Amino acid sequence: MHINKSGLSIASPLMTVGYSGVAMNLLFFLLVLSLFTSLVPLYGDSSTKTLSGEQVFVIQNTSSFVDESDLMHVYGEVRNISNMSMTNVTINGSFYDKSGRPLNDYQRSCELPTINAGGICPFEIIYIDTKTTNRVKDFKLTAQGIVTDTSKPTKLKFHSENSRLDILGFYYINGRISNEGSITATDSSVVATLYDKDGKVIAIGRALAEPANILPNSLANFGIAATEKSQVHKTRGYSLMAFSTQYVSTPLLIDTK
Repeated sequence: MHINKSGLSIASPLMTVGYSGVAMNLLFFLLVLSLFTSLVPLYGDSSTKTLSGEQVFVIQNTSSFVDESDLMHVYGEVRNISNMSMTNVTINGSFYDKSGRPLNDYQRSCELPTINAGGICPFEIIYIDTKTTNRVKDFKLTAQGIVTDTSKPTKLKFHSENSRLDILGFYYINGRISNEGSITATDSSVVATLYDKDGKVIAIGRALAEPANILPNSLANFGIAATEKSQVHKTRGYSLMAFSTQYVSTPLLIDTK
């Protein structure tokens, strides 16, 4: 080692080579570590695999209106276009002003607990920030859900239905469903989706069957009241879907024109 006149030490060539060797060894170690970790697969919980995007869901037949309390209601349907059944399907609505600036985001589950491959589920998102409702000029909707290995059999069947708009402005739908399965259908419910003349969703109604637990080869009644008075008078058709913990129905489409 050489000492300069100011007393500061200056590394000799031998020490320089030593430090360079350490650096090279460290660099080599990091390179090997990086290569190793890139080859190690990352595992997740496939039982809770969440999917979203245009290759899984299509959102269709949307409409919106603002009620007398300055709440904005956004209606629509989400279609599962994948080849997998999806559960816990949620719709996210992002709302923007006229300049494209974000105002709020709201999320809500669709009306059915499970959407089979190719199935449709209605939804409603409510914009509750009444101070900014009049500033909403646009919204974007996205959907996501969790893959399930269980596709619900279509063992619930509609046998009769009738509908009417009463003098108070409520839209009533009544009917009966049967359980064509081999076990009791528990917590059975029916969802009604109302459409206007353009096929847009304008209201949703829902009700439990009576009885809610339907024995095999038995019937149950249902009665639905859609109460959005400013909307239901525009009804030109509706669909009915029944579901329980075990089963679902195929949609029943009714044209009321």
